Amino acid sequence: MTCFDMDLLRKIDRIHPYPAKFPVGTAIKYIEKYTQENDLVFDPFLGSGTTLLATSVLHRRGFGTDVNPIAILISNFKLLSMNDDDIVALNNFVVDFTENYQDYISHTIPYSYASIDHWFCKESILVLSCIKSRISLLANDNQRTFCKLVLSSIINTVSNQEGDTRYAAIEKKYLSTSFVAETFVKKFRMILSCYVEFNKLRGPTEKNEAYLCDAKESDRLAPYGCVDFILTSPPYPNTYDYYLYHKHRMFWLGYDVKSTMRLEIGSRREYSSLKLPKEKFNRDLLQIFEVCNRLLKPRGRVAIIMGDGKIQGEKYDAKINLINILAPLKWKVVDYSFSNLDDTSRSFQQSYRTKDKREHVLVFEKENNNENI
Repeated sequence: MTCFDMDLLRKIDRIHPYPAKFPVGTAIKYIEKYTQENDLVFDPFLGSGTTLLATSVLHRRGFGTDVNPIAILISNFKLLSMNDDDIVALNNFVVDFTENYQDYISHTIPYSYASIDHWFCKESILVLSCIKSRISLLANDNQRTFCKLVLSSIINTVSNQEGDTRYAAIEKKYLSTSFVAETFVKKFRMILSCYVEFNKLRGPTEKNEAYLCDAKESDRLAPYGCVDFILTSPPYPNTYDYYLYHKHRMFWLGYDVKSTMRLEIGSRREYSSLKLPKEKFNRDLLQIFEVCNRLLKPRGRVAIIMGDGKIQGEKYDAKINLINILAPLKWKVVDYSFSNLDDTSRSFQQSYRTKDKREHVLVFEKENNNENI
């Protein structure tokens, strides 16, 4: 990685809003430390695809799962392999939209779903509907994936939603058809420019796959004992609702919000609204890591990045709980470090943070005689 442009890699990794993600530099560090070229890396909580971005530039094989279709969309963008014809088609797409969007809007049937008028002004609805319609006319899946990524990346910006970590509707007086269209065009050109530059530097990505799948069922995706290294960051308990803050992106792109809500673990919905005990979260984690254990080779390593939380008014110490949860698997801790979350969680409003929480990085090794369970 010494010859790779890390600034460009960070731009690609942050191309779409996705709070509470670990940096691509962290993924690079642990994958380089614990794997060799062509080793197989797995991430059961894929999120925005940082692990697969790192495996793709380090010439490793990788796959990951997530229950959130927006996570899979972002991950698939990071694995896109487009040719010159695709780039020409995308350039033509954005030029045509820039020159003709007002005419296209006049012939567009506004998209609709329950509560859309509360969360979007009529100008945003018209432009987003127009973009959605134009994307459907593109020639292939790669081009459509790229454009959906751009569309998804601006939806909250041009909605009435206050922000990606604040689910409340506010009035945004600056929203107009021209503002929404220009926001899309500007983001489109920026992302395309980054992609073209990035695509010249990296190798093939066909050895990496992102699956819309419950991690509890991920052992159907690969043979037992085939994974060399697992790098993942489970949800920090009772901290964030991914399904909620990506809800309108999913509505606009036609994804299943209810399924994502039902399958997401560790959410504020479960532990603040439904008041579930921490034992529910711990059982969910154990089920997922039991599957990981079946996929992992003997002497395989597992790096888990996880922050403390707060459940039922009590601090959830991620380090202590993870060690207790994973005790039945007989994984041995071979490395540990931490950072203070208050120094790193700047994407969250100050009032939503809890003092003295840590983000832990625990690296485990599977014993040689650890049978699949």
